Amino acid sequence: MLKMKKKALLFLTVFLVVLGVVNVKATTVNAASWGAKKVFTTPKRTRGVWYHKEDGRVVRTKITAHAVNGIKLYKVLKGKEEVKWFKRLMVADKKADYKFADKVSSSKLEAYTFKFHGVTGFNANGWLAGGGDGYYYVPVKRTVKGKKINALRVGEGAGNFFISYAYHNKKLVK
Repeated sequence: MLKMKKKALLFLTVFLVVLGVVNVKATTVNAASWGAKKVFTTPKRTRGVWYHKEDGRVVRTKITAHAVNGIKLYKVLKGKEEVKWFKRLMVADKKADYKFADKVSSSKLEAYTFKFHGVTGFNANGWLAGGGDGYYYVPVKRTVKGKKINALRVGEGAGNFFISYAYHNKKLVK
């Protein structure tokens, strides 16, 4: 009787360990399953909590070292690799009645740095969205009531079209 209990306990323990390892592997494969390999690091001057006005309401944006509003940033795929993953995503999206790409983009964004008037900013697009999508963030200095303060220029679309300036303080948003 005692041997049976030991065998059952051993079997249960091994089963749970195997299940745990499989579960860990499944969650780590999730990001890479759509080609995301290298995590993108945002420029230091763009990080923090920012407030800006968009469509008449104040919007809060939190930028960390590797995420925007909690959505992880990955480096843009290059050349043939990007085309391969884009085609896979489009096939899966068509099968899911064109709802799958939005689901993938809500868990990861592709990002790259760029120069705007000599200052390094970054663009965050939907995953495998291609050009002309996403938000542009560039740190700038603005004069408010005679004082120079740090601000973030927020742009959108294909050509970094200006939306508004974002500030660390909600009271500065006009």
